[in-house]
Amino acid sequence: MHSRLRNSIQRAAVIAVLLACGAARGADTSQFDAANQLYEAGKFGEARQAYAGMVKSGPLSANLLYNLGNAEWKLGNGGEAAADYERALALDPSHPQARANLEFVREQTGARTAQRRWWQEALGAIDANTAALMLAVCGWVAMFCLAVVLLRPAGRSGPVITLAICLLAAAYAAGCLWQANGEATKAVVIAKSTQARMAPTDVAPVADVLPAGSEVLAPEERGPWTYCTLPDGTRAWVPTDAIERVKPG
Repeated sequence: MHSRLRNSIQRAAVIAVLLACGAARGADTSQFDAANQLYEAGKFGEARQAYAGMVKSGPLSANLLYNLGNAEWKLGNGGEAAADYERALALDPSHPQARANLEFVREQTGARTAQRRWWQEALGAIDANTAALMLAVCGWVAMFCLAVVLLRPAGRSGPVITLAICLLAAAYAAGCLWQANGEATKAVVIAKSTQARMAPTDVAPVADVLPAGSEVLAPEERGPWTYCTLPDGTRAWVPTDAIERVKPG
């Protein structure tokens, strides 16, 4: 009797959770559709406000950030648009519209970015969460295959091949995580244009001029100035309020 009651309570709890999740998902979809309707009606300021509200409340999605970027661009905010497209690609590196629009914004603003090499493109094919999951799975499978090979070495070519594949996949996943960690300090110039200076003062010599949408690596924020690595690899100071990190932190 007690067992039946307990099972009934558990089933009711599961159903309640599923209904709550479904209601929340429905609310999110309704808000997203309403924001899209504002955008299609040409009410870009209201659409931006609606998208930004959903970004703050979560959960994030590549499509949400992509649409926010579109609204920013329509309002003439090229830097903010580029930052939002970058965030969309951080969640979904294969998002074709975000990548195409990011390139378009850069061309329009004259943004400057560091030249990416082929191996950086390869290591950026998957996001950090996927790479971490991939690394964990490969690690467990590799340990299992290694145990099989050590315990029964004769006639076990299958586990050896699987082990080698897992090690290669794990190395690739580790490389993706390493690059993601290095790009965690990436920031985008959101001002129309900003001057990078040799020292954190307005009277210091200008090291470079960065248009909206330009990328820098900004690991050291010190009040109103941030010490950055510029697209050409040099180090200089830029006003903190002129840039925005792709990944807040």
